[in-house]
Amino acid sequence: MATQTIPTLSTIARLLDEVDEWYARVRKVRQRLERHRPGSEPYLDLLPDLETELDALKLKVEHAHQALEEFEDSLPKSD
Repeated sequence: MATQTIPTLSTIARLLDEVDEWYARVRKVRQRLERHRPGSEPYLDLLPDLETELDALKLKVEHAHQALEEFEDSLPKSD
């Protein structure tokens, strides 16, 4: 049976840094969207970019969340 490696706090911090980086990418696309009228062709052309960045951000958040849960589950239980 394979043993599970518990994420360290530094690993969790690195994963959260990645979340921050990907959120910045989402924010950049949103700033580009704000330059256009909602529903206009340039606005609609940017929506696939936003979806791509959001999908990546979602995966980064899920990974960080899972690592944090695994770390917390490894802590001694207090009564």
